[in-house]
Amino acid sequence: MEAFEIHLVARKNRINVSSIIHSATSHVCPAENLAGLPIIPIIGKYTFHELATIIAGACGLFSALICGFIVAGHATNYSFPVQQRQVIRIVLLIPWVALFCFLVVLEEKAGNYLFEGLDFGCAIALSAFLLLMCDFVLSHPEGFDDLFGAGARARGALQTKGPGWLKRIWFGVLQFIPTSIIIWIGTIVALGVGRFCRQSNSIHFAHIWITIFKFIVTAISILCCLRFYSRNKPKLLQHNILLKLFTFKSIIGLNVVQTFVINILAGNGTLSPNKYMTYQDVNDGLASLILACELPFFALLMIFAFPSKPYKNSNRAAGAGPVKAIFEALDIRDLLGAIVRGPMRLIREQEMEMRREGSIKLRIVDAQDGFEDTAYRRSSERVGVAV
Repeated sequence: MEAFEIHLVARKNRINVSSIIHSATSHVCPAENLAGLPIIPIIGKYTFHELATIIAGACGLFSALICGFIVAGHATNYSFPVQQRQVIRIVLLIPWVALFCFLVVLEEKAGNYLFEGLDFGCAIALSAFLLLMCDFVLSHPEGFDDLFGAGARARGALQTKGPGWLKRIWFGVLQFIPTSIIIWIGTIVALGVGRFCRQSNSIHFAHIWITIFKFIVTAISILCCLRFYSRNKPKLLQHNILLKLFTFKSIIGLNVVQTFVINILAGNGTLSPNKYMTYQDVNDGLASLILACELPFFALLMIFAFPSKPYKNSNRAAGAGPVKAIFEALDIRDLLGAIVRGPMRLIREQEMEMRREGSIKLRIVDAQDGFEDTAYRRSSERVGVAV
């Protein structure tokens, strides 16, 4: 009788109360409502899926064009590679998210396999932002001592070990890179073996555990970045860190919260297919469409959060051409290596690169004439920073 009931539910291909109760007792995922009601156009001759594809594509293209303008400004004035490499990585988060959102809306059947790829781009941007904040702190005369304790500069980088608080923050942020890959692979495997079951919040399926794990690791990485900012607030405040934080971390936060809420609502039946939206529209396309519509706003904020004008006014020739600048930003081996090596080795490498560049300090916005030169020179030539 049980086998007949399972066969009947699968054949009808819809979720009902009996299938949910049966799944809770037998640990069988309830059948997906792929058939649903006949779909009718929502506006004019366009169905929800067609309209969502057009909107997601238009928003993504507009956002990518804005970010391309920002990246071009930095790549053609690549005078401070240590900072600008991280800036380009952060800005490229929006085109990455826009691409995946469009693909998920367009190819809804592949949505579950693609959507978790968003987190990998978010992890790269978040890690790059931590390195950018480290660089801002190191650009001050007392920056090295602030990070590694009083007298660290006098002892020398090679004799200095990373303090516990910095290691915890460092690994708390960079753990998001490998965990985002694990979440992506785990989702694909669970889908492949039929144990994901997005339409159920039962603990016997992978969906609820992956959702919770994703929420936890994302929250840890964001909170660690905020902790770093809090400890070094006097030196970071003048760099508009809060605006930078809001601009791209809101994308990460919205992605997690919106996906979590939609998954829960769809799992308990509050969100369900109707005459306008199919099952896949609700479970795959909706979250990506909402995120795609939010991207142009954050792309515009990127112009103010990561401007290239200070680098254009630095009176320094570009250290590399635009092609090399973009290639260096896309080469994330330094981030991957930092996961294993910890903060000290990468910061020592940054110190050496700073000395090769001669000055890596971003010019601080001045209230009167726009910018004030506060160059970060070699240790014997460093000057204070205007507040």
